[in-house]
Amino acid sequence: MHIVHIIEPMEHGVFIWVVDMANRLVRDGYRVTVLHSIREHTPENWREMFDSKVELIHVQMSRSIDPIVDTKALISLVKNIKQLNPDIIHTHSSKGGFLARVAGFILRKNDRLLYTSHAIHYPLIKKPLKRKIYKYLEHVGYWLGGTIVACGKEEFEIISDEITYGNTKRLIRISNGIDTSQLTPKDYSLKNDKIKIGVVGRISMQKAPWVFADIARKVNAKRDDVEFVWIGGGEKEDVDNLESAGVKITGMMDRTEVLKMLPSLDIFFQTSAYEGLSLALLEAQASGIPAVVTKIPGNDEVVQHGQTGFVGETEEILMKHLEELIDSEEKCITMGKYAKQHTEEHFSLPVMADQYKEKYKELIQVHGDLKFS
Repeated sequence: MHIVHIIEPMEHGVFIWVVDMANRLVRDGYRVTVLHSIREHTPENWREMFDSKVELIHVQMSRSIDPIVDTKALISLVKNIKQLNPDIIHTHSSKGGFLARVAGFILRKNDRLLYTSHAIHYPLIKKPLKRKIYKYLEHVGYWLGGTIVACGKEEFEIISDEITYGNTKRLIRISNGIDTSQLTPKDYSLKNDKIKIGVVGRISMQKAPWVFADIARKVNAKRDDVEFVWIGGGEKEDVDNLESAGVKITGMMDRTEVLKMLPSLDIFFQTSAYEGLSLALLEAQASGIPAVVTKIPGNDEVVQHGQTGFVGETEEILMKHLEELIDSEEKCITMGKYAKQHTEEHFSLPVMADQYKEKYKELIQVHGDLKFS
């Protein structure tokens, strides 16, 4: 079976998801091709991260709406998909998802296309006109065809309510999974000089770094037994705000370095405004680190409140739960151990990959061989 993945955001969570899934599929005997863009923060060693059996084809797509770049990308997608003639098209995130569905519609291949959104984010766009445009494009993409895959239960409900209007014939849910074999479990016998509280990811609006900074500033003002760290980098304004709150910024790091640093955290603290199903959060929990996170779709599916960490709706509640863990090493260890167990059981790569493979087979069985006209 030949699977073509299409991805524009070649950095961070979605990129790692595609790398892990593509590598898993080729090792299971599938043929896999990835049509991809390059971003400013795409890792320098990105080619080495893919299994050598994965075929990689560069198709540059823009992050935002750009008629010239988007038209060139669409032409390239149509050309490549037609030439490759895959059994399944699997596309990711809003820009790649939209262009791929247009290409699939042109080629009459969308009945064997999956679109994994990895976070339906238009509700959080502040500018009303821009929000309407992006929501409209999601509606058009759905009309063009293909099956939408939500990676969390609340994301599924949002898409069902606002995009498919309750029709779930072409909407399914498959929770994200991670390759736990890449992780180093936290060694609770190793103690930091201070309780290390951190998060992993690019410093961006999605991660709400101003909330992280506000809480770090308040906690640091009251006590000297904690250290806040942000594993990642971003815009200077955001970095300056975090550093002024006493947060250490590592700057952008390659994945190997991130995974080495992750188990040094005592508490994973994520203040995101929106997520699909955060891979960084899954990796932290699977490493045995308790988490304090915002109550948004995805976060409250991963973190079992009161068991593997805490979920909070306001800054005051987040800070209260954070200090509860800071003050109890025993609670951190107990929650961390259960977090590792729970994540391995419910959010592992094999569990996720098997569900996708079943869906691939189902689409082929239902729609049979497809040929271009």
